Amino acid sequence: MSIIPGTVLGPYEIVGPLGAGGMGEVYRARDTKLNRDVAIKILPESVALDSVRLARFEREARTLAALNHPHIAQIYGLEDAGARGKALVMELVGGQTLAERIADGAVPIAETLEIARQMADAFECAHAEGIVHRDLKPANIKVRDDGTAKVLDFGLAKSADSGAAPNLQDSPTVTSPAMTERGLILGTAAYMSPEQARGKPVDKRADIWAFGVILFEMLTGRQMFAGETVSDTLAAVLREDVPWSSLPPATPPALRRVLERTLQKDPKRRLRDIGDAKFDIEEAIAGKDLVVAPVAASIQRKPASRLPGIVAAVATAAAVAIAILVAAQDRGRADDVWQQFEQVTDTAGEETFPALSPDGTTVAYASRAQGTWDIYAQRVGGRNRVLIAGDSNRHETGPAFSPDGQRIAFFELDEDGGIFVAGATGESVRRIADSGFHPSWSPDGRQIAFSTEEIFNPYSRMGVSGLTIVDAETGAARSVTEPADFDAAQPSWSPSGERLVFWSNTDGQRDLYTVAAGGGAPVPLLVDPAVDWCPTWAPDGRSIVFASDRGGSMNLWRLALDQSSGEAKGVPEPVTTGVQAASECASFSKDGSRFAFRSRVGSINPVAVPFDPVTLRAGAPVILDSSNSVLVPSDVSPDGRWISVFTIGQRQEDMLVSPSDRFEPRRITDDAPRDRTPVWTADGRSLLFYSTRGGTWEAWRINTDGGGLRRVATTPGGLVYPVLSPSGDRLAFTGMSPPGVYVSQIADDGTAASPRFLKDSSGFMATGWSPDGRQLAGIKSRAAGRPLAVAVYDVAAQALRDVTADSTFWVRWLPDGRRVIYFTVAGELVVADSVSGARTLVNVRLPMNSTDDAFALSRDGRMIYYGGERSESDIWIAERPKR
Repeated sequence: MSIIPGTVLGPYEIVGPLGAGGMGEVYRARDTKLNRDVAIKILPESVALDSVRLARFEREARTLAALNHPHIAQIYGLEDAGARGKALVMELVGGQTLAERIADGAVPIAETLEIARQMADAFECAHAEGIVHRDLKPANIKVRDDGTAKVLDFGLAKSADSGAAPNLQDSPTVTSPAMTERGLILGTAAYMSPEQARGKPVDKRADIWAFGVILFEMLTGRQMFAGETVSDTLAAVLREDVPWSSLPPATPPALRRVLERTLQKDPKRRLRDIGDAKFDIEEAIAGKDLVVAPVAASIQRKPASRLPGIVAAVATAAAVAIAILVAAQDRGRADDVWQQFEQVTDTAGEETFPALSPDGTTVAYASRAQGTWDIYAQRVGGRNRVLIAGDSNRHETGPAFSPDGQRIAFFELDEDGGIFVAGATGESVRRIADSGFHPSWSPDGRQIAFSTEEIFNPYSRMGVSGLTIVDAETGAARSVTEPADFDAAQPSWSPSGERLVFWSNTDGQRDLYTVAAGGGAPVPLLVDPAVDWCPTWAPDGRSIVFASDRGGSMNLWRLALDQSSGEAKGVPEPVTTGVQAASECASFSKDGSRFAFRSRVGSINPVAVPFDPVTLRAGAPVILDSSNSVLVPSDVSPDGRWISVFTIGQRQEDMLVSPSDRFEPRRITDDAPRDRTPVWTADGRSLLFYSTRGGTWEAWRINTDGGGLRRVATTPGGLVYPVLSPSGDRLAFTGMSPPGVYVSQIADDGTAASPRFLKDSSGFMATGWSPDGRQLAGIKSRAAGRPLAVAVYDVAAQALRDVTADSTFWVRWLPDGRRVIYFTVAGELVVADSVSGARTLVNVRLPMNSTDDAFALSRDGRMIYYGGERSESDIWIAERPKR
């Protein structure tokens, strides 16, 4: 029975029908109290007349009403509809349903991307509140004329923790006993997940499946699974394969990746978090997975059905986007062009430090699949990996095959490292150096060169490194370069054995050099603003391949050079292009026909965590920004209204500020120098930071309006991490020469007086003053740069003491001036008593691990802001085409 216009339901006056909806009849009504139009849906009798189900529905409707998300149609309330039961009052959303839009044909890719992003954003919010829709389909999505998408009919969603098995009668589409009538249950069955179709309990992965089905339908203009009856449709969902060939050829790799991850019929292998799908979609919207070079690459990929869940396929898009360009503009040699690519690994998480066997048939790499870093070997073209070096209490990484392929060298991350040699399959392990990292074999297999600092990220260094050569049999070692004289990292031996190529961090620049294996003055190859690292000498000795961001993102480049003199010939030429396609050392086969490399993508997003510094309880973390940027929070203004943020690991490193209650960043600097860790001055009007804008790392100050830029402090060798005392009258920073912590008085003009070196502070890095200004908290590092302990320095007594043995990169004081708080490298949030050392693990489920650069804490200790990192990397093989 229809409702007559003019009928009043509470404060709502019916204006007229809007048509039949999935949940029954839908009417336009006027809210006479708030003077707005709303949509009113009459609930199905199966809900309205069942007291148990109605009570459950009302509880869930209240939860949904609190979501208030821009892409979810708001629920305003429930009204008594008299004999008709209950009426659901909702936001009135204009525009077409997505079903109507698809009826006109496939949706353009750009429009599909934007609608998909908004849908994913809506479901990320709902799922975070424990709400599962269960009936996601194009008819339940409205697209307004301005392009805004809204998800409808959350009103009959199910709480994720209810544990209830799905019931077809619960579906908003079921309005008639004629279960096979087209347009009723058929409209729902086509989007049901396989577990839902089998009548099993569902969770948010059912929504993720339906999300993938809708994406497929938008791209193709046709239903993925369809049948004449419910049984036919459900059978198709359960048994038919996804018709991948129906996707348009122009489908971006990011969308293909999302489809592969969401349309796994086994829910255990399906993507578990819609936020990760949004991450990939935003990559595509930003144009970061497009092939940008003119020469197409031949890509060999693992079958989609083998891809695991979460983020296991993120790197696939980066590698698919790789276009192989060049390499020999000076000679035009066709055999220098790499056109065949094969993905070797496809498991979730990061695989790193690839090493290709001399015969090119096996690749060794490091993975944290079992919790600690271990070394695995995998046949090129195979799927089974074999553990070579692994210990549940140690971290082994950085493998390198000997020239004859019979042995493998690697290093440990524990303590100060250590170089080990084992048989190629992991037998007969022996230590040949007590410390050291990143081994490289000499061409005759008798010696191993290594560096004295471990490095994972070229943008973030904790110390300086030297080069050492050790005899692989006797363990006799000699220095090639000393850290005090010249920073030198990640060596690679020339095929002649005469020279080593390495990279160096000098005043914030990452440049390439060569040096004679017997020692001597380093020869510069590239000295420019680009970040160049991880060089590898090619087997023919006429060039090196290295990772660099000189093209805008981290990729592999080639530089011709003279093997005898170690001098460069010509200019760098790209080997791969794409977004973050190749970001680590290449490893060649002996004949030079293949090389292995790592493909990696990732981002750092600001996350806010409410915190009670008294009870040590944390609230639910909130991701403030989900872009593909790298944005690290570093401080909160004294009044708590603003946070300072900086970018790192990019060609341009700048500072930004944003309101603390929402993320609306405003740039403070926008230029070539690297600006890092901005902290607020006591008056909240300026930011103190360290920067390369003076040629070396120095402390600078700038007003929050971008004016008043001035140098504050400088020291020989540079300084990092300047922190102001609470009263703003003293500046502490970590200096390089001699290494340790310095304190300066701040003059009236804002500059620092001559710094005073704090006795016994070598190896200590200060990251914060205590509230009373008497102590500094920070970290102790090993000579190799790895965090060793949380420590506190008494400035008056000039005494350093350990607090805990946790590995961390940043420490903050709580307001009581006794306890400190930090994130461990294992991703835990810890509070420790600075006197007793007692530590408390904060019970909080972080959506992403904290990065190792900084985090911010409000002055009252009630809000934490950190940079949440998500990344994925895989190992790939590049190969010259066979002729």
